[in-house]
Amino acid sequence: MTVMPPRRRDVTREIAIEPLAHHHAESLFDAVDASRSTLRAWLPWVDATRAVDDSRAFIDSAMQEWQAGTAMHFAILWRGELAGACGFNRIVASRRMAALGYWLSHDVTGHGIITACVRELLTLGFDELGLHRVELHCGEHNLRSRAVAERLGFTEEGRLRECEWINEEPVMHVVYGILAHEAR
Repeated sequence: MTVMPPRRRDVTREIAIEPLAHHHAESLFDAVDASRSTLRAWLPWVDATRAVDDSRAFIDSAMQEWQAGTAMHFAILWRGELAGACGFNRIVASRRMAALGYWLSHDVTGHGIITACVRELLTLGFDELGLHRVELHCGEHNLRSRAVAERLGFTEEGRLRECEWINEEPVMHVVYGILAHEAR
Protein backbone atom coordinates (compact mmCIF):
# COMPACT_ATOMS: atom_id res chain seq x y z
CA MET A 1 0.00 0.00 0.00
CA THR A 2 1.37 3.41 -0.91
CA VAL A 3 0.78 6.76 0.76
CA MET A 4 -1.63 8.76 -1.36
CA PRO A 5 -0.96 12.42 -1.97
CA PRO A 6 -3.59 14.57 -0.28
CA ARG A 7 -6.31 15.78 -2.64
CA ARG A 8 -9.90 16.97 -2.60
CA ARG A 9 -12.58 14.46 -3.57
CA ASP A 10 -15.98 15.65 -4.80
CA VAL A 11 -18.51 13.21 -3.35
CA THR A 12 -21.67 14.82 -4.78
CA ARG A 13 -22.47 18.27 -6.14
CA GLU A 14 -22.92 19.53 -2.57
CA ILE A 15 -20.49 17.32 -0.65
CA ALA A 16 -16.70 17.12 -0.82
CA ILE A 17 -13.98 15.77 1.41
CA GLU A 18 -10.48 17.19 1.52
CA PRO A 19 -7.45 16.33 3.62
CA LEU A 20 -7.40 18.24 6.89
CA ALA A 21 -4.95 21.13 6.65
CA HIS A 22 -3.99 24.13 8.75
CA HIS A 23 -6.53 26.41 7.05
CA HIS A 24 -9.34 24.22 8.49
CA ALA A 25 -8.40 24.82 12.14
CA GLU A 26 -10.86 27.60 12.97
CA SER A 27 -13.83 26.10 11.12
CA LEU A 28 -13.06 22.67 12.57
CA PHE A 29 -13.08 24.08 16.08
CA ASP A 30 -16.25 26.10 15.39
CA ALA A 31 -18.04 22.98 14.13
CA VAL A 32 -17.03 20.99 17.21
CA ASP A 33 -17.94 23.84 19.55
CA ALA A 34 -21.37 24.39 17.95
CA SER A 35 -22.18 20.67 18.26
CA ARG A 36 -20.44 20.03 21.55
CA SER A 37 -23.55 18.85 23.43
CA THR A 38 -24.45 16.20 20.83
CA LEU A 39 -20.92 15.10 19.93
CA ARG A 40 -19.80 14.58 23.52
CA ALA A 41 -22.34 11.80 23.95
CA TRP A 42 -20.37 9.65 21.48
CA LEU A 43 -16.82 10.99 21.19
CA PRO A 44 -14.31 11.06 24.07
CA TRP A 45 -12.13 13.85 22.66
CA VAL A 46 -14.82 16.56 22.50
CA ASP A 47 -14.37 17.90 26.05
CA ALA A 48 -10.60 18.16 25.51
CA THR A 49 -11.17 20.35 22.43
CA ARG A 50 -11.42 23.73 24.16
CA ALA A 51 -9.72 26.15 21.75
CA VAL A 52 -8.64 26.56 18.14
CA ASP A 53 -5.14 25.53 19.22
CA ASP A 54 -6.52 22.09 20.12
CA SER A 55 -7.85 21.75 16.58
CA ARG A 56 -4.49 22.92 15.20
CA ALA A 57 -2.70 20.27 17.26
CA PHE A 58 -5.07 17.59 15.96
CA ILE A 59 -4.50 18.73 12.37
CA ASP A 60 -0.71 18.62 12.89
CA SER A 61 -1.03 15.06 14.15
CA ALA A 62 -3.39 14.13 11.30
CA MET A 63 -0.94 15.44 8.70
CA GLN A 64 1.92 13.46 10.26
CA GLU A 65 -0.20 10.29 10.31
CA TRP A 66 -1.08 10.81 6.63
CA GLN A 67 2.61 11.09 5.72
CA ALA A 68 3.39 7.96 7.75
CA GLY A 69 0.59 6.08 5.99
CA THR A 70 -1.13 5.23 9.29
CA ALA A 71 -4.27 7.39 8.92
CA MET A 72 -6.12 9.69 6.51
CA HIS A 73 -8.27 12.45 8.03
CA PHE A 74 -10.61 14.54 5.87
CA ALA A 75 -12.69 17.67 6.40
CA ILE A 76 -16.27 17.21 5.23
CA LEU A 77 -17.47 20.17 3.18
CA TRP A 78 -21.18 20.62 2.60
CA ARG A 79 -22.17 23.43 0.26
CA GLY A 80 -18.63 24.74 0.60
CA GLU A 81 -18.59 24.96 4.40
CA LEU A 82 -16.83 22.64 6.84
CA ALA A 83 -19.52 20.42 8.35
CA GLY A 84 -17.53 17.67 10.08
CA ALA A 85 -14.72 15.21 9.58
CA CYS A 86 -14.25 11.64 8.44
CA GLY A 87 -11.49 9.30 7.45
CA PHE A 88 -9.43 6.28 8.25
CA ASN A 89 -8.37 6.73 11.88
CA ARG A 90 -6.08 3.74 11.68
CA ILE A 91 -4.52 2.07 8.64
CA VAL A 92 -2.58 -1.17 9.03
CA ALA A 93 -0.97 -1.72 5.64
CA SER A 94 0.49 -5.12 6.54
CA ARG A 95 -3.04 -6.39 7.23
CA ARG A 96 -4.64 -4.44 4.35
CA MET A 97 -7.19 -3.04 6.78
CA ALA A 98 -8.37 0.29 8.12
CA ALA A 99 -10.76 1.57 10.77
CA LEU A 100 -12.92 4.50 9.86
CA GLY A 101 -14.62 7.21 11.85
CA TYR A 102 -16.75 10.27 11.27
CA TRP A 103 -18.71 13.05 12.91
CA LEU A 104 -20.99 15.76 11.62
CA SER A 105 -22.26 19.09 12.92
CA HIS A 106 -25.70 18.67 14.47
CA ASP A 107 -27.28 21.31 12.21
CA VAL A 108 -26.58 19.40 8.96
CA THR A 109 -27.56 15.87 9.93
CA GLY A 110 -30.29 14.07 8.04
CA HIS A 111 -29.08 14.94 4.53
CA GLY A 112 -27.19 11.71 3.78
CA ILE A 113 -23.84 13.47 4.11
CA ILE A 114 -22.13 10.82 6.25
CA THR A 115 -23.49 7.93 4.18
CA ALA A 116 -22.13 9.55 1.00
CA CYS A 117 -18.75 10.27 2.63
CA VAL A 118 -18.36 6.73 3.97
CA ARG A 119 -19.26 5.34 0.54
CA GLU A 120 -16.48 7.54 -0.91
CA LEU A 121 -14.04 6.33 1.76
CA LEU A 122 -14.86 2.71 0.89
CA THR A 123 -14.13 3.43 -2.78
CA LEU A 124 -10.85 5.09 -1.81
CA GLY A 125 -9.89 2.27 0.53
CA PHE A 126 -10.75 -0.68 -1.66
CA ASP A 127 -10.10 0.68 -5.16
CA GLU A 128 -7.16 3.02 -4.59
CA LEU A 129 -5.43 1.89 -1.40
CA GLY A 130 -5.88 -1.83 -2.00
CA LEU A 131 -7.48 -2.50 1.37
CA HIS A 132 -9.20 -5.83 1.97
CA ARG A 133 -11.14 -4.88 5.12
CA VAL A 134 -12.63 -1.76 6.69
CA GLU A 135 -13.93 -1.65 10.27
CA LEU A 136 -16.18 0.72 12.15
CA HIS A 137 -16.52 0.77 15.94
CA CYS A 138 -19.38 2.77 17.43
CA GLY A 139 -21.25 3.02 20.70
CA GLU A 140 -24.05 0.49 20.94
CA HIS A 141 -26.61 3.25 21.58
CA ASN A 142 -25.36 5.44 18.70
CA LEU A 143 -28.21 4.36 16.44
CA ARG A 144 -27.49 6.89 13.69
CA SER A 145 -23.90 5.73 13.33
CA ARG A 146 -24.97 2.10 13.36
CA ALA A 147 -27.59 2.84 10.68
CA VAL A 148 -24.89 4.21 8.36
CA ALA A 149 -22.89 0.98 8.67
CA GLU A 150 -25.94 -1.20 8.11
CA ARG A 151 -27.17 0.91 5.18
CA LEU A 152 -23.80 0.45 3.43
CA GLY A 153 -23.66 -3.32 3.89
CA PHE A 154 -21.31 -3.64 6.84
CA THR A 155 -21.72 -6.80 8.91
CA GLU A 156 -22.11 -6.58 12.67
CA GLU A 157 -19.23 -8.77 13.88
CA GLY A 158 -19.36 -8.44 17.63
CA ARG A 159 -19.24 -6.19 20.63
CA LEU A 160 -16.45 -4.88 22.82
CA ARG A 161 -17.68 -4.62 26.39
CA GLU A 162 -16.92 -1.40 28.25
CA CYS A 163 -14.00 -0.64 25.93
CA GLU A 164 -14.20 3.15 26.14
CA TRP A 165 -15.07 5.75 28.77
CA ILE A 166 -17.21 8.69 27.73
CA ASN A 167 -18.54 11.19 30.26
CA GLU A 168 -17.34 9.02 33.13
CA GLU A 169 -19.35 6.03 31.91
CA PRO A 170 -18.20 2.80 30.25
CA VAL A 171 -19.40 2.37 26.68
CA MET A 172 -19.87 -0.87 24.76
CA HIS A 173 -18.81 -0.73 21.12
CA VAL A 174 -20.49 -2.55 18.27
CA VAL A 175 -17.88 -3.67 15.73
CA TYR A 176 -18.85 -3.62 12.06
CA GLY A 177 -16.73 -4.85 9.17
CA ILE A 178 -16.93 -4.90 5.41
CA LEU A 179 -14.64 -6.71 2.96
CA ALA A 180 -13.66 -5.44 -0.47
CA HIS A 181 -15.82 -7.94 -2.38
CA GLU A 182 -18.85 -7.08 -0.20
CA ALA A 183 -18.71 -3.38 -1.00
CA ARG A 184 -19.05 -3.82 -4.73
